[in-house]
Amino acid sequence: MVSTETLGTVGAGVGAAETVRGGSSPHKKRQLFGDSFYDEVAQSKKLRSSGNGGDSKNAQHNTTKEKQQMSAMEEDERIKAIVPDETRACCRSDPFHVDVSALKSFYKEVEILPQVDSYDKSFSCAGGANAEQGKGKWKVKIGDTVAVRVEQDIKDSPAVHFPFVVKWSPVEVISIHRVHKTKELCVKLRDRLSKKDQSEKDAIAMHDINVGKIVIEFRWLYRDHEIPGASKKKKESADSDELEELFETDHIDSCSADCILSPIRLHDATRLPKNFPTSIFGMPLMHYQCSRFWSIHRRSFVPSGPLSNRVSRGRMYSAYEVAFTKLQQRASASVGSTAPLREKASWKVAFQTAIQKLSLAEAAQDTQENGMVLACREKERKQIKRFLQKGICGLNEGRDKEGKTKNLKTSLFIAGPPGTGKTASVRSIISELQKDQHEGLLPEFNFITLNGIELRHPFDSYVKFWEAVSGPRKERLPPVQAVHELEHYFCGDQEDVEEVDFSEKPVTVLMLDEIDYLVTPQQTLLYNFFDWPLRATTARLVVIGISNTINLPEKLTPRVQSRIGGDRCNFQAYNFQQTLTILKTRLGMMGGNPGYPVFEEDAIRFAARKCANLSGDIRKAFIMCKTAAETAFEDYSSGKRELKADSQPIVSISDIRKESKDLFSVIALKAISYSTAYEALLLISLGALMRSRESGNFEIKEILTKIESIANSSGEHTYMDARLSFADVLGMLNRLGDAGILQMKFSQSSPWPWISTHLHTYEIHASFRDTSHSKLSEKHLANQRLF
Repeated sequence: MVSTETLGTVGAGVGAAETVRGGSSPHKKRQLFGDSFYDEVAQSKKLRSSGNGGDSKNAQHNTTKEKQQMSAMEEDERIKAIVPDETRACCRSDPFHVDVSALKSFYKEVEILPQVDSYDKSFSCAGGANAEQGKGKWKVKIGDTVAVRVEQDIKDSPAVHFPFVVKWSPVEVISIHRVHKTKELCVKLRDRLSKKDQSEKDAIAMHDINVGKIVIEFRWLYRDHEIPGASKKKKESADSDELEELFETDHIDSCSADCILSPIRLHDATRLPKNFPTSIFGMPLMHYQCSRFWSIHRRSFVPSGPLSNRVSRGRMYSAYEVAFTKLQQRASASVGSTAPLREKASWKVAFQTAIQKLSLAEAAQDTQENGMVLACREKERKQIKRFLQKGICGLNEGRDKEGKTKNLKTSLFIAGPPGTGKTASVRSIISELQKDQHEGLLPEFNFITLNGIELRHPFDSYVKFWEAVSGPRKERLPPVQAVHELEHYFCGDQEDVEEVDFSEKPVTVLMLDEIDYLVTPQQTLLYNFFDWPLRATTARLVVIGISNTINLPEKLTPRVQSRIGGDRCNFQAYNFQQTLTILKTRLGMMGGNPGYPVFEEDAIRFAARKCANLSGDIRKAFIMCKTAAETAFEDYSSGKRELKADSQPIVSISDIRKESKDLFSVIALKAISYSTAYEALLLISLGALMRSRESGNFEIKEILTKIESIANSSGEHTYMDARLSFADVLGMLNRLGDAGILQMKFSQSSPWPWISTHLHTYEIHASFRDTSHSKLSEKHLANQRLF
């Protein structure tokens, strides 16, 4: 049984986590295609969930049993009823990525035969040139906006037909993939892609392997009357030339490519010039205005940025990030191959490249997305990777009569000081294992991460975890319901254990970062997270806990210690030699690289020794070198620093020494200690957010939300009486920015500034020591925090 604890005082975040109910909710748009389509798409895998969020457990159990008892013949007949023998969609080009484990191949475009029988009479292709054009193929590419046919309308809002004779909705195509029937077909298709010679490719017949349903992953574009709380009547404008507005969303779905009807154009302007085409190639061409973004998860409008970045925004919510990574790598390789080669880059290009390499965001992306191996962490990586491989495969070193045994090690505890590569190492290894999974070398698994410091209350972790486990539905339930759904998902009821195949559901790999913040008075939350893997009967779970406190398990109750187990992986602070190796590797100074030298050897050694002696945090070394390179680049470019004869621009040891003084400046820390109550609240909130993201860039809205959370949980009227508005926070940020404590950066993708600071969390915490804000700082910024 799941261990429970009082959830009555969960906090303000729980109320917002309740799922939207009611037949008029546009969140149920997924059902517009009917359940039959989604069963067909998942025919190569067993369905992992059933029912809606509001259904009872009995209803879910009954649905699962019915699907398991369905015979193969009945399944084929049902699929034939919804998949026509003559499909209107085809992919003639080679895919850019093949996922063997998921039995899917991904394409840049799909050819569609216009569905003229679904068009209104005014757009019929009878006779004339339109008739010939309507018989041709129409290419739909990733990022296009189109109209898709829906089979049923469950919303209370009026059904939309014109300019078609069927119900339809506007969407944005995010990805295009084909669902294959067998793993052998995917392997053949992958082998075809690996062949460089065209004759070798032609030897593998495409008609034998290019079979299977073509599916598009899309993003719903909401109309005005589909926004929750808005009038269900369509808005009638007095001006007939004014375009109807559509809203970008983070609502993702999938459907057959045969559901595509015609193209749609989005515009920034609210009006279009006269005589603008309303049809193209015999198909209706509809025009809309789009400038706002509606989030179904936040249930509010959020800044969206320019319309030109719409395609990249849509890819952020795709379920196939690896496929887009492959696409981006191919595009980069293509650009790199056509770029002219230069024996020696100019000093400006070399400086800009070094600055980019030293960016924390760039380093995090290389490790988390590109799978870059962290230097000087080979031993820790080997231990973590071996544990994950065993956990995902479910095998142990011991062998029984059948040659396999169940793996009993399902939990790993990782500890070490901040900035030592704990989270980055795990993400880098996961990136490698995901590539092995897509090659068919590992069983299917889902990687989910929860950060304790990002949650308003520890029990919100149940909400976030179930939202991720529930799949595309992203079902948000209160903590009490979420924990019981998780209990049933992983452990199930004893009567269902024999009827459910253990391999039906993919393995779930959960990373609990900053678990110090997930410790509750009775410690039941950590107990449940580490207990589910040991009792798993219907779905396997592998848990990795990460903490800055090395002896955290010893401070917990014995029953929690028994669930965490004895597997430990400790990360030590970087010493001088390790820091030097990492910096040189990152800057390409290892192995006699003939490129332009941006840093002096002594400058790199000084930065490595300075950081190793003070904190061992590699992020400090990156910031110090990056800031020194930026200062030198600006001085050389503006002419403030003159070059001597036969010399070249370079970052010297004096530049590093100057930046180290600013980085570890006592003046800035002294200024922080004299902060007002609200300024202290802002800085502590920023420091708490910094512990969740290594990049350290945050929006004002994030900071304001964190201020409210910390103030309400402080229990002191000095902070609880704070009713800070957006203008109040912006004013304090400007004052702290003028003092050199904070930095504000603006980008074209967002109208709000990004806030960052060169100070580390422990420096902010040390500044408030022996002040009236020491208790609040100790509670949220101290490394060793239990309760």
